[in-house]
Amino acid sequence: MIILYIHTSDFFFKVKEKAVERAEEPVPETLELKNVLVAYTTIEKGDNEEVVKRASEDIIKVFNEVKASAVVVYPYAHLSSNLATPETAIKLLNELYQEIKSKGINAYKTPFGWYKEFSIHCLGHPLSELSRRIRVEELEEYQKSEEMEVCNKFGFPHSPHSLFIKNAVIEYLKYKLKPITVFEGPVDDLPENSMEILYSEPKGRRVPCINDSVRIQLRYRIGGGGEERVNINDIFTDIPNEFKDSKNTLKIYWQESGGSGKGYIYVNVNNLVYYYLLEASKKNPPTLPLWMNPVHIRILPVKKDFLDYAIRVANELKDLRVEVDDLDDGLGNKIRRAGKEWIPYVAVVGEREAKTNSLSVRIREKNEQRSFTIDEIRREIAEGDPLLLKPILPTFLSKRPKLEYL
Repeated sequence: MIILYIHTSDFFFKVKEKAVERAEEPVPETLELKNVLVAYTTIEKGDNEEVVKRASEDIIKVFNEVKASAVVVYPYAHLSSNLATPETAIKLLNELYQEIKSKGINAYKTPFGWYKEFSIHCLGHPLSELSRRIRVEELEEYQKSEEMEVCNKFGFPHSPHSLFIKNAVIEYLKYKLKPITVFEGPVDDLPENSMEILYSEPKGRRVPCINDSVRIQLRYRIGGGGEERVNINDIFTDIPNEFKDSKNTLKIYWQESGGSGKGYIYVNVNNLVYYYLLEASKKNPPTLPLWMNPVHIRILPVKKDFLDYAIRVANELKDLRVEVDDLDDGLGNKIRRAGKEWIPYVAVVGEREAKTNSLSVRIREKNEQRSFTIDEIRREIAEGDPLLLKPILPTFLSKRPKLEYL
């Protein structure tokens, strides 16, 4: 379903002649209103009652935002080439009209299947011209794929690692969009250059990452004056519009125009999390983006004699997400454990490192080993992580609860 919103000070229409054989009865034949939100609506193949429900919610939201006195549902077949049958269009348009009306809104609908004379006077404010596309694909049942096993790697949906990863993705989106204000939950009239974080219950089949717990969506209202245009692809240069696994096609972001470059950017956070995990799993070795990894660096003392030095290094790197493997275990097991957990920087400290105040570091992404001073490793990590989020896990592995997923 595609909807073009026009907030108009004056609206008039009059039925002229039939456009299709199976047209509705021409009721009403004419209508004249003031301060109206006109919703020019195209019903597409595959649209259903769930699409109608979501469309009615959006129409009511825009109606309240522009403070209109009435809504007109105006059948308009010119917004898509993928049209539903006339029977389906008539049925869903009437359901849409009745759904809006049932919420106490002063609502009208022009008849389907007629050529109509009409006039409008657009008010010209930032919300007076908007468009929406409500896709049935977003409502389809997700299929569990083999690739989703990567989500179990980090204990989705409620593990400490999964909570950090989801929060990191939200923070990364803030970093990319740079909102002036961020609201938790829906806002009736979202200010320009602001973002709202929307939480909802998952619908349909539960599958890892994308539909397993709370569903998270970001909505960012584009600002700017004059005829300045915002191209979402210039902002999300490292994020595709959509991606596929072996069972699903998943949309990450989309933009709805409001005229003069304004409008809204939407991001499905759950799908974006899954995208990053999936891409990380394809690397050799698998590697998360540094800003997204719950741990920057893990320090491995070769034996207990060097634990004090490892602790001193951790204290000097306390502005990073640092861990110390202080478990009573051999170095080989510590190295394997760090590899299994995709730790990006693994620092081994022994007699040589303690004497030279240095670190012998394995860099996972580059699959190479280098010697660093403490200042050098701090600078290397800080340059690779624009967020530098605080850790949520204990510094010492001995203090960490048992995590079955690792």
